Amino acid sequence: MKKTLLLLLASLFLVSCPEEAEIMDLFHSADMTLPVVLDYSLKDNRIFIIEFSETVDMTEILFSGEALDPPGLGKSFSVPLPYTLEPGEEKRISFTVEKDNGSLTRVSLRVMGKNPDIPKVLINEVSIKGTSASPDRIELLVMEKGNAAGMRIEDGNWGFTLPSLGLNKDDLILIYWDKPTARSHYLRSDGKMTYVLNAYAPSTLSGTEGLLILKKEKDGETADALLYSDKGEAAFGGEEKKRQRDGLIALGQWEGEVFDSSLVTSSRVIARLPGGVDSDTSEDFFITQARKSSFGELNSYLPYNE
Repeated sequence: MKKTLLLLLASLFLVSCPEEAEIMDLFHSADMTLPVVLDYSLKDNRIFIIEFSETVDMTEILFSGEALDPPGLGKSFSVPLPYTLEPGEEKRISFTVEKDNGSLTRVSLRVMGKNPDIPKVLINEVSIKGTSASPDRIELLVMEKGNAAGMRIEDGNWGFTLPSLGLNKDDLILIYWDKPTARSHYLRSDGKMTYVLNAYAPSTLSGTEGLLILKKEKDGETADALLYSDKGEAAFGGEEKKRQRDGLIALGQWEGEVFDSSLVTSSRVIARLPGGVDSDTSEDFFITQARKSSFGELNSYLPYNE
C-alpha cells in the first residue's frame, strides 16, 4: 500500500512540473521610476516655483508646517506663499506628488528669501589659533552700502549665515566663531558701525592650514576667499581642500600660492592691508605684530617682523 502511494505521488509530480518552467515578471511593464525635481526657485520672495521631470499630481504641500492648497496635476507649478519672505529668511517646503501608477514621492526643500541689495564685502582679519581669552574670530569689511541678509562665511567644513544688517561703507562685521561673546554692535570713533555676531560653530577654525569662503548667499556666488597654510602650496590640505582651492581659482577668486601662516600665533593674526586691497592673492594680507590686531576697528599696517 505504501509503495503504491509513493508511485502515485511521483506520477503527479511529473505531470505538474514541466521540464522547462517559465517565470513571468508581473512588474515588467510597470513604470518604476521616480519623478525628479529639475529646478526650483522663489519669485519675488512670495511665489514658489518648481519643475519636475514628468507630469505628477501634487496632492499635498506644506509651508513651514502650514498646509497650502495643492495645485494638482502638472509638470511645473507656481505656488503662492502665505507671505513674502524677508531677505535671508529661510523656510522649509514639503510636498507629496503621485504618479499615474499610484506611486508616491515625498520631498522636502529649503527656500530662502533673496537679498537684492548684497554689498561688496571682504574678509578683513582672521584669528586662526584662538584661545579662551582671545578666541577665533573673522572680521568682514563692508565696501559699499547694502544689506548682509543671507550672506554666508564658510571654513570648508561648516558655515554661518549672516542676518539682515543695514550696512554702509567701512562698517565692520565681527564674527566670534566657536566661543560666543556678549558684545553687540557699537558706533566707532570714525562714525561707522561695528556689528558683533556669534556663529556658534561646533569647532574652532582649522589652525594654521585652511580656507575661508565668503558667499553672497548659501550655495551662491563667491564674494571673497582666503587660503592659508604653514606647510606651503604643495602640501596644502587634503583632497577636499584642494578641490575647493581649484574651484576658487577657476572662479577667479584666488590666484597664486596660499598665504604663508607659519608665523601666526594666538596673538599674531592674519589681516588685510588697510583700505581693502583686493587682488585675490596672498599679497593682500599680512601677519600683525603680537597683540596688535585690530578686530572691530579698521586695519592699520603693523606687520610682524622676525
